[in-house]
Amino acid sequence: MNTPKNIIYWFILMLCIAFLPLACKPKSALIEKIPVQALPGMDLVGRVTINQKPASGVVVSDGYSVVSTDKNGVYQMKANENARFVFTSIPASAKIPMKNGLPEIYKPIYKNKQVARQDFHLEAATKFSKFHLLALADVQIANNTDLSLLKADIEKIREHTLALKDSGEVIGISLGDLVWDNMSYFPNYAEEIKKLKIPVFQVIGNHDHDLTESDDRKAIRHFENNFGPAYYSFNFGSNHFVVLDNVLYKGNKKYTGEITEAQLNWLKNDLEYVNKDQQIIVALHIPTSKRFSSFVSPNSQKLYSLLEGYKVKILSGHTHYNVVTTVNKNIQEYTIGAVCGAFWTGDICSDGSPRGFTVFKLKDNEVVNKYYKGTNHEKAYQIKVYEPGKAVSTGLKNDVIMNVFGWHTNWTVSVSEDNQTPVVLKNITEKDPDAFNTMNGKSLPVYRPFVEPHAKNDHMFHYRPSANWQQISVQAADPYGNIYKSVLKKK
Repeated sequence: MNTPKNIIYWFILMLCIAFLPLACKPKSALIEKIPVQALPGMDLVGRVTINQKPASGVVVSDGYSVVSTDKNGVYQMKANENARFVFTSIPASAKIPMKNGLPEIYKPIYKNKQVARQDFHLEAATKFSKFHLLALADVQIANNTDLSLLKADIEKIREHTLALKDSGEVIGISLGDLVWDNMSYFPNYAEEIKKLKIPVFQVIGNHDHDLTESDDRKAIRHFENNFGPAYYSFNFGSNHFVVLDNVLYKGNKKYTGEITEAQLNWLKNDLEYVNKDQQIIVALHIPTSKRFSSFVSPNSQKLYSLLEGYKVKILSGHTHYNVVTTVNKNIQEYTIGAVCGAFWTGDICSDGSPRGFTVFKLKDNEVVNKYYKGTNHEKAYQIKVYEPGKAVSTGLKNDVIMNVFGWHTNWTVSVSEDNQTPVVLKNITEKDPDAFNTMNGKSLPVYRPFVEPHAKNDHMFHYRPSANWQQISVQAADPYGNIYKSVLKKK
């Protein structure tokens, strides 16, 4: 016979059993059970948390509308009919969320519901002021031969990245042309990039578009299915990163290097949430301008206007050579040499730089160091010196030719003959002898004979030595305090 005491005991036990599943669920799952009442006209809602606590002021976007979360961590918007994803502009106070080795700051929008809900559960980040940024450009794999070459190089890039991690945080950006018109290699590319063991964000390039599609939105579907939205933003340290798609695709490898009006409108809205004391780092594929030419992409000026008042660094690829361009007093553009060099045809880019990548060191909102690193070379290898007789141009045949890969107008390059007083040199626009000789001709380069060297680059220098010279010493000093040296001895 049950006594009142036994009845109370069993009642409490049943309550515990009933609520056990809820107690075992993670807090994020419980938070998702808390309803979000959609306001009139809103059909995309959600809640953002950091360490399971509501996060206010976090920016959320579908690539068209840009909103921020309220005091309860709730965001609401009317999703654009063309939007496929909703993403958070990860705040600097949160870690970059990772999934399967890649950053995942986005979620799909399910349009089969009257009101779609996607929550974001972030982890708090330790505050830091210094980090390294690894910039990769034009990995561009098209087949298994390219993939095997990438596999070998990734190990070397990983070694350098691990060394950087000893001194703090490291993140990466891959600046487009991840593959070469072969969308089936996106998973292979991803598997190799994961080996770097750092968050690497992806930019879409012209060769990452489906060449069978003439509609730009359809042409990016393979990229989106593998890596998420083609344009987005996030924060890291004191920097606001903006990734853009500046390839307007028209099918069958035809495209223009412009940013759509939809993206420009999104960027305008995105920047409303960015303080002027933050540095803006824009990552895109096709350069917006080039130092030694009159080239400017179709609507670069609109981009520059939106960025007015900010300190800006633009990172681009596409060209397979190195060039730094000062756009104006606030905007500097770094166009990066290719990971694949001249399309995996050897240890060389089209400007004579070794195939490789660029590393930036940032402190707060400043770039305090930057260097280009040949994948198969030591960091100190920044100058290639050619003996007299190697120059491509006839008028320079008696000169020593020098290629300073990362040179910009704020560098100082000098030469000393047989330990005499150094002479400061001026740059010239010239072809790199190795690039020209290994890639010029119907049967060259052997792997891909259709690859031709870039016409000329402007980080070349020349010096005419005396008849009895024995040693030429070259020195290049960059604005970050790095001094690189190379010595040529007479044979």
